[in-house]
Amino acid sequence: MTDVVENPEALSSMEIDVIGEVMNISMGTAATAMSTILNTKVNITTPRIETIGVDAFEFAYLEPVIGVLINYVEGIEGANVLLLQESDMKKILSQLFDMETSDDIEFDEISKSAIGEIMNQMMGAAAGALASFLGKVVNISPPILLDTTNKSSIRELFSLKGENLVSIKFNLSIEGLVESEFISAMEPNLAREIVSMSMGASGMGDEEEEAPPPPPVQPPPVQQAPVQPEAAYQPPPQAPQAEPTRVVRNDPPPAAYAPPQQPVQVNPYEYRQLGVDHNVNIPGDNLDLLMSVPIQITVELGKTRKKIKDIAELTLGNIVELDRQAGDQVDVIANGRLIARGDVVVVDDNYSVKITEIIKVRENPDPKNS
Repeated sequence: MTDVVENPEALSSMEIDVIGEVMNISMGTAATAMSTILNTKVNITTPRIETIGVDAFEFAYLEPVIGVLINYVEGIEGANVLLLQESDMKKILSQLFDMETSDDIEFDEISKSAIGEIMNQMMGAAAGALASFLGKVVNISPPILLDTTNKSSIRELFSLKGENLVSIKFNLSIEGLVESEFISAMEPNLAREIVSMSMGASGMGDEEEEAPPPPPVQPPPVQQAPVQPEAAYQPPPQAPQAEPTRVVRNDPPPAAYAPPQQPVQVNPYEYRQLGVDHNVNIPGDNLDLLMSVPIQITVELGKTRKKIKDIAELTLGNIVELDRQAGDQVDVIANGRLIARGDVVVVDDNYSVKITEIIKVRENPDPKNS
């Protein structure tokens, strides 16, 4: 009969529960970051975790995939590789670049830079959530897109760190775009470090088994002296004692001490007469003090809104069109609030603004909401 040898690096059921809860929190924050970038609903489900040998790790059903390497450099140390389908990343890029289809997406430098930024935002948010959960600073290095991502390259990457890895599978749902799965592969030592720090942060590691109360100490038995016969001892006769004399006094009880009372002076309150002006001393330097406070004045010529793809393609000589026509008035903004409008003029070779309209306070819109 052959004995089955258990994997010493395999996570226990309690460790799987802890790392699952931690990854659920961090990836939930990563989904929120991706939702903000894509401006659509993103959901990442509860992870499915297992410890598996490096040689047995398979992800053929996801290929071709894009591998993103994340190294934890502060707070915790270790490597984590995200494996995502190329077709899913093309759909995400088409949403980001506002393209109707993902067929025209190519993984050029712009696309790779966009993927790196998406992963940086997602995993940065996940690291921030992990830091809040652990109660210490957690930082990652910039995500690295692997040049070659296949079974051999992943096995070679993790075989240098041990014989096993922790496979964490997630379902990824992007509303109207992606219904798929991705894998996070990490070192067992990194997973155990996260589990150990999580248990320490939650106070689970400090709990000790309550020792049973010690048994009650029985007092030693009292040894009694042997009883002698009554005839052996006769107490000596005692002389009769005189009854003490009692003295009864009819003096009255002493009166309780009362401290002397101090006289209280009471004066009637004088109410002020209505309609009588009372002079109030207000220092006259306050207005001068307010007048000396500097205010930042900004003149806004115009603004526009462009996609990341258009901004990335800007070169020297390109023209950016604004939302105003030539000759339109410009806005004069003081500390972020619109106060006036005017025309652009030139005074001594310097641009200036000739005020043509003053904006009243009640009519003053908040530029942040416009």
